[in-house]
Amino acid sequence: MVQSKGLALEKEEVLRDLRESDIIEFSRLRGEPKWVLERRLEAYRYLKSTRPDPQIDPVLEKLAYRAIIEGYLAPTIDFDEAVKYAEKIGMPKEELEMLAGGLSVTSDNRLLRAYLKFMESRGIKFSSMDEAVKKYDIVKDYMFKLVTPTLNRKSAYHVMLWSGGPFLYVPKGVRLPQPIYSIFTLGLEGLSQTEHTLIIADESSLVNWIEGCVTPFKINYGVHLGALEGFALKRSSLKIVSINNWMGNIYHMPIKRLIVYDRASAELSMVGFWAKSIKVAPQIDVVGESGKGIIQNVGFYTKDEEVFSSPKVVLRARSSSAMILNRTVVTERASEIFKGAIVAERGAKGASGFMSCNTLILGDQARSIAIPGLHSEEKDVDLSHEAAVGRVDYEKLFYLELAGFTEEEATWMLISGFFEPILSKMPGTLKEEVRNIVSLALKAH
Repeated sequence: MVQSKGLALEKEEVLRDLRESDIIEFSRLRGEPKWVLERRLEAYRYLKSTRPDPQIDPVLEKLAYRAIIEGYLAPTIDFDEAVKYAEKIGMPKEELEMLAGGLSVTSDNRLLRAYLKFMESRGIKFSSMDEAVKKYDIVKDYMFKLVTPTLNRKSAYHVMLWSGGPFLYVPKGVRLPQPIYSIFTLGLEGLSQTEHTLIIADESSLVNWIEGCVTPFKINYGVHLGALEGFALKRSSLKIVSINNWMGNIYHMPIKRLIVYDRASAELSMVGFWAKSIKVAPQIDVVGESGKGIIQNVGFYTKDEEVFSSPKVVLRARSSSAMILNRTVVTERASEIFKGAIVAERGAKGASGFMSCNTLILGDQARSIAIPGLHSEEKDVDLSHEAAVGRVDYEKLFYLELAGFTEEEATWMLISGFFEPILSKMPGTLKEEVRNIVSLALKAH
């Protein structure tokens, strides 16, 4: 028996209100190909045959899966309605222009999209995942290869219940320096967001992707269990920024996994604000020679928020490199546990990696723990790390207040400056737009 916060879960109790026949009917009504159904059933059987995870199952077992499946069969609506939806939920005009002015908006797993003609003319494939699994043969070769049905229980829940999300394929040699956007809004109680994002950057291509996750109003109990799979093929560059700002008691448990091939690079930047609980374990596998994997995190945690962050980069090829950067501000009664890892496997000769964890604490009750981990199976490897936890520099606050700023304005200026070492590393247009979004979110808090 596994117990967590008073909730006991016997193995035979898992998914007690859901049968294989429900999964089969769900997939049939969605018109999915056989291979998608097979992955769903594989995930279902894995969940039924393995022990519950005390970090995952107690949160999800409060949900009624039959109601979730029935609720996912809602129709798709168009992009114009998406813009109206964003305005309706009170999203600031500036944030709407930055996040909804591009290509897609997802509300409760319904992809709302607009194709740009120039993208079509260059062979770019962009659609909802619901359509992509039926329309594009290439999807079968990549989907569920990193986020597999048996990776772990969180991954299995996602594969079994996924619905919606965007698919993006950028052909060889096509470079898109202008960011592509997607908004995911969680507007229902329970598990109303299990979108699956699949991004393929083919050889020598360049992709910048920004996704924003928000709630339109305070949610009493909500779970985000979306997933992202990213493939950076030879000599390509894939940069992903994920911004999360929830209202209410949201349990944020995304799955993000990327893979990097020869002389390619993948960069995953996560910007996180309020949620009841955040459990993130992003991973980048660098399997190609001279490939590069970077994970960056900017977080502002407050109230009684609980954050568990365990980013990981695995180096599996010669001259590959990794970087993990974590900069967070922890306030009030919030707590953060950071457990980063860089692993150099056998064969990764000449690999290098650097990890930095810096936390700024505001208040006597806030808590932060940093546990950096470096592991190498090769001698010819250069791995290093640094970690620092500090408090607001009251001397700087004093001088800013002398200059005419209020204490609140001065504090936010220092916090914004604290995040700058990560934000400044982002490419041109991406850097400025993310700065603006972070500024808007900080002001909201």
